Amino acid sequence: MSRNQPTIGTVARQVGVNVETIRYYQRIGLVKEPPKSGGFRFYSDKAVTRLLYIRRLKKLGFTLREITNLLEAGAKSCSAVGAILQNKRSEVLQKIEQMRAAAEELEQMEIICREPSSRGLRVCPLIPESD
Repeated sequence: MSRNQPTIGTVARQVGVNVETIRYYQRIGLVKEPPKSGGFRFYSDKAVTRLLYIRRLKKLGFTLREITNLLEAGAKSCSAVGAILQNKRSEVLQKIEQMRAAAEELEQMEIICREPSSRGLRVCPLIPESD
């Protein structure tokens, strides 16, 4: 390890996570904990690259369990990784379709909400009356 390599705080800022996140990833085995050198742990470029990749996968909607599976599959074959990526893409496309449907329904609800005020009604017809 070299003192030219970053410590955990520097890596955390570079990756865009907090120090505790990196420590948690180490505890669950996503990232190896580097050995101490002079009382500090210095992170290699490979470790930083792995952390950046994990962050990228998190932004794409992967859970930590899915990321673990993906990284383990990557050590075996590209086809295994491809299958995992295809499954996640299918999930994302399904969520997009659900969100489109929700947006359309919300638009219809907005239209209904505008109608009472144009007719002078005070109560929104979308809200069920209470007893």
